[in-house]
Amino acid sequence: MKKNRYFLLALTVIICFGVVFSASAASQITAKQMLIDRLQSSDFIPTGDINKTSSGTAYYQIKTLSGVYAATLNPVAKLAGADLKMDYTLDTPENKMAINYIVNYDGAKYSGGMFMDNGRFIMTTEFLSLLNSMQSGIIPEGKELPPYVYMDNQAYNTMWGNLNSGQYIPPELKELMVFFVEAVPEKYFTVSLVDQQVSFALDQNGFEDVTLAVLSKVANERDRFASLVADYMATSGGQQQAADMIKSELLKSIEQGVNDGSYPDTAAEVKNMMAGIVELKELKYQASIISPGQNSFNMTLGLGGGPEFSGQVVVKSDFTSGKDLLSGTYSVDFKANAGTENISVSGAMQGEFNQTGLSSKSNDTIKINVQDYNTGTSLLDLLIEGHADAAADPEVRVNIPVLTPANSMDLMKMMNNTPAIILNGAPVAFDVAPFIVPVENGSRILVPLRNLAEALGCEVGWVEPDQINIVRGDKTINMFINKTGYLVNGEEKQLDAPPFIMGDRTMVPLRFVAEELGCTVEYDSATNTVNIYSN
Repeated sequence: MKKNRYFLLALTVIICFGVVFSASAASQITAKQMLIDRLQSSDFIPTGDINKTSSGTAYYQIKTLSGVYAATLNPVAKLAGADLKMDYTLDTPENKMAINYIVNYDGAKYSGGMFMDNGRFIMTTEFLSLLNSMQSGIIPEGKELPPYVYMDNQAYNTMWGNLNSGQYIPPELKELMVFFVEAVPEKYFTVSLVDQQVSFALDQNGFEDVTLAVLSKVANERDRFASLVADYMATSGGQQQAADMIKSELLKSIEQGVNDGSYPDTAAEVKNMMAGIVELKELKYQASIISPGQNSFNMTLGLGGGPEFSGQVVVKSDFTSGKDLLSGTYSVDFKANAGTENISVSGAMQGEFNQTGLSSKSNDTIKINVQDYNTGTSLLDLLIEGHADAAADPEVRVNIPVLTPANSMDLMKMMNNTPAIILNGAPVAFDVAPFIVPVENGSRILVPLRNLAEALGCEVGWVEPDQINIVRGDKTINMFINKTGYLVNGEEKQLDAPPFIMGDRTMVPLRFVAEELGCTVEYDSATNTVNIYSN
């Protein structure tokens, strides 16, 4: 686990450059500074009325669905013939947006709407019914829903403020990208005045070098890095409390890694961290200095490489970018082999796009194929096609429903997922709040194991790498992280919600533990309360 702790951070470096690299600056400054200035000064989406007042449509349809999975797995089989149509209206100056949708799924039609009104997100409860048909347990049994549910979040007001000021990429994300770019050595950027192009290129050696530079910067500027991540999370829909927790956990993780020596700070450690996990075969971005100009991005990324798993992702894009135009094509191809399962997976996503200040169009195709390569059996063959069109509309009207206490409910209160746990008439204290998760045959309440077990008079032990032992009297329960099989005094049994680690707590299904220890468990859905009666 220590080897992979910082792997996602390393991979993020690749993505950042591919997404944001576009140049338009004087030739006397460095290519790296061009990128930093571009990030800090402006966006890469054409400005115009389409971003202010507009209307549009989008349509996606499953054109092909076949194979063993499509015939035998219900969640997949229900997708046959499914389609989605959306019509939207946008009024950025008024901080309003409305989306009306029609979904055909599993032989039924669902229609409804989603709305943004300043700092409030509203949706018709038909959407929850659709989700419930896909995964039971979203709506508690017997729960009567009003026509609308809503959720308030200050981050939505921040989003509208950014859009009205022309900041289509959140400033907090820009600053995080700038942080990464600052760490990259100058030698990976080049400028050609003859070709009027700026380039950025990496291979595996360069990727390892850049990753080491970024990790070093993160360690040396850990507070700035953690603050940038937390700020972005807070303004991207997260609550400030959650963002503060993320900052604290990031600082704690970096500090711990530096102190215990697991934080990679040498070229050899970075190479070892990536060995058998990722190989950057090519990353090259070429951007025109003049605007509008031609740009291209190519990346080939190898994944795994051992007998258990190997794969490759290839990303390509050619496009024209400028203040008034963004037009081009893209493709993402991937393939993977899971040797232990004899399964090969291949897929492709490709499309074309064209946006000006007054209109936008896009066409997209997604293909996925899964096979048993020993027998040649097709497990899944999936094709999804979609297109979207939008145009500036100075006369647009965005209709937002009027909410009242009788016709609406706060979504967060409705989905209150923290049941009260009462043991022999007294509440049980937990250091991580219990919560409800859906399973195939209903739902399960998960709780921190140690709090529950100790309240029931048990002793809890841990055996590396993944075994939990619960002992009470003459009964011993052995559970295993992320596994459904467990033992009771040596007898093998199964459960439908395996234990897992969240933070530094082991979460387990409450009813399973309590009943195995001889307790009686009763759940009152009206009050969201669990009563446990122990001998």
